[in-house]
Amino acid sequence: MARLGRTTGHQQPRKSRGLRFTEGLLPIFGPAQVSDPTKPSRPDTDAERQRETDLRTQLVRITAPDGSTYVIERPVNDPEKQ
Repeated sequence: MARLGRTTGHQQPRKSRGLRFTEGLLPIFGPAQVSDPTKPSRPDTDAERQRETDLRTQLVRITAPDGSTYVIERPVNDPEKQ
């Protein structure tokens, strides 16, 4: 039964037991992190930006007629690249 009564201040709604359990496991099994997720993010380095640019210009995502997708390498002399 929900507790009725006055609320004072800015109270957050209670989290469900499943959500609390899941949040408890996130530090152990959570999404893969390269760095500490509690620290502020840092700007990308030039090498990281170059790698991202290379990946986006050298690889192409293709969608087949059946709806499946896959990645192929674009030929170096592809006119679409320019």
